[in-house]
Amino acid sequence: MRGRGKKEKKQYPEDMRSLLGFSLPGLSIAFSTVIYGLFMQYLTDYSGIDNAIGKAGYAVTFGTIFLVVSRIVDGVDDPLQAWIMDSMKESRFGKYRKATLIGILLIFIGMVAMFAIPDGVKSSRVGLWIWVLLAYLLYDMGTALNGITAILQKATTELAARSKIMTWHRMFLIIGAIPATFFVPIATAINARFNDMGKSVSVTCIFVTGISTILSLIGIALIRERYLPQTEEISAEERESKADGDKGSESVKVTGREILMMLKTNKAMWIHNIAYVIGNSAYGFSSAMLVYFLKWYYCAQTSTGVVDNAKYAALTGVNSTFGIVSALVAPLAANWFTKKIGTIDKSARTCMITSGIGYVVLFVLYLTGVFSVSPMIYIVLNFIIGLPTSMATIPFLLLNVEVCDYSEYKTGRNMTALTNSVSGIISKGSTALTTAINGALLIAFGYSVDSVTGNFSGDVSHIVPMINSMAMFITIIPAILCIACYLIYRFAYPITPKVREEMTAELNARHAGQNHKATVEA
Repeated sequence: MRGRGKKEKKQYPEDMRSLLGFSLPGLSIAFSTVIYGLFMQYLTDYSGIDNAIGKAGYAVTFGTIFLVVSRIVDGVDDPLQAWIMDSMKESRFGKYRKATLIGILLIFIGMVAMFAIPDGVKSSRVGLWIWVLLAYLLYDMGTALNGITAILQKATTELAARSKIMTWHRMFLIIGAIPATFFVPIATAINARFNDMGKSVSVTCIFVTGISTILSLIGIALIRERYLPQTEEISAEERESKADGDKGSESVKVTGREILMMLKTNKAMWIHNIAYVIGNSAYGFSSAMLVYFLKWYYCAQTSTGVVDNAKYAALTGVNSTFGIVSALVAPLAANWFTKKIGTIDKSARTCMITSGIGYVVLFVLYLTGVFSVSPMIYIVLNFIIGLPTSMATIPFLLLNVEVCDYSEYKTGRNMTALTNSVSGIISKGSTALTTAINGALLIAFGYSVDSVTGNFSGDVSHIVPMINSMAMFITIIPAILCIACYLIYRFAYPITPKVREEMTAELNARHAGQNHKATVEA
């Protein structure tokens, strides 16, 4: 009777230490992703590049070209980092854990360098390109060396456990990234001391990124990675290598043949990534243009280009608050919703079609002039429509893990980092396209802003048509993309419940064999 009612102690990977370990390291990427999303605005509005170069509009042109070039860099760098991670030797510390540790430090260095460009560099066109590209390369290498998904994929194949861990992971990212979400209001408040928005933005970046780095390093200290040395059944190449005398080495590098097999056989990866990047582009267009739309539609005098910076900071803060509420509610709702729906692909597509319908409503309201009544109308409606989009994040993350399972299921080799790198390349390529389109819109209207005052320094006659164009990017274009995402998942995703059941059973059997080998070696 003494033990009645006593709760059973949670085991790895669902114990408290593991949940914190899976959650905290992602803060570095979460913070930097939110802040990097404002890099274009930093270049155009706060960096002072136009003044340093002596040419109005140079910053927006530079930013647009750079953000496209950066995605080309990603196309080379991301798979290279993934190959390095997957080919690292299994160790008791954990190969993906070690890679993530290095990545956290690189993210901090890269972010600070990007948002604190020295004055001497800004005045040199060649120096500016070299500085920003090198800074971005460090940041990108850091984000590519993220092994959290790979650690989770090794930890368990149970959907319930994965969903719980991803929910924790997502909730911590949202709560921890609050300072990054309020980046502009914080920088505006700091500006009371510096009286220079460019310097204020740089100081804010260093402060916020520093916090995320410290918390992420604590997470690395907590997380544990399962030690799963290769078994003899993993690949033909490894058997041949061992026959040639490479006895006992579980660190055989992933071969080109294995990579080609993964690319050829993993249809689920291709379908998921295509659907995801299309749906994510809806967010990319709307979120990128939102910061500009709020500023010029609600806070600027269209006849003079003068901006009420205090009002803009207030609106940005209110919108960020609504966004945080949505982001906090969404993971919990998504966890419940996914369990009710039964499959993660169906959960994702249901969320996307709901958002698509919502964006159509926004488009109609803009055309009828309802937005002009009050900024709160738009902010509240955007919050409601953003809720299912935020909910879709959890099934999207679970689908990322599932397509990694599918790679191992089809090839017999754990290539989680490489599978994720394919996702990263496609996603970043999509981001490059949306960035180029957004940038081209700003270039077309001669976008230029004084870095000290925040006022429009281009031709003010362009402000009204620029606002109308921005409105399309936060309403009808996201609607079309969300609906397209739904259709792809609905009719093309190949992992059916039957395939999922067979895959899980086979992977559990393989991992049991690897656990046995690890026990014998210990």
